Amino acid sequence: MGTVIAWYSRQVILARRAGEQERLDELMAQRRKCVEDQHRLRDAGREEIARIAAGYTERLSELEAAERQDES
Repeated sequence: MGTVIAWYSRQVILARRAGEQERLDELMAQRRKCVEDQHRLRDAGREEIARIAAGYTERLSELEAAERQDES
């Protein structure tokens, strides 16, 4: 989860520098959702933690794949 939050944080910086306001808004919203999920972990049971972790593992793979595609 922390890696996904860090990914969004890097992208926020890049979008801000590029002046891409629409992308910046979307990235900030996605990052905010990640932080909210992180806070939910405090009260989550083992099954919920496992489900969230699996989702974030998949999301990171998707984000990294999309980033590689954009670089090509």
